[in-house]
Amino acid sequence: DAFALNRRAHERKSSILTATVTAGEAVINCTVQDISIGGAQILASLDLSSGRHVVLNLDPYGEMPAEVAWCRRGKLGLRFEGDPQVMAEIVMSIAMQGN
Repeated sequence: DAFALNRRAHERKSSILTATVTAGEAVINCTVQDISIGGAQILASLDLSSGRHVVLNLDPYGEMPAEVAWCRRGKLGLRFEGDPQVMAEIVMSIAMQGN
């Protein structure tokens, strides 16, 4: 929504990347709709509460620990917990690949 767009601290890169998200023992396929240094919006058949810790695995870019910021209607907002410099390098790599 427009309010959420205005609260974003980092520019987001639209994408259609396939990935997996790990929540506890569950590993679920997902699609990354957009990604930034600070987080990502994914489509996944998960219903997780805010604050839940997960890992987004974007092959070949690696694993990104994250916290669920919000979850509604099959979409999740993730806030990355990793080193911002590493996240910046991953996002730049994705942008260069044109995904």
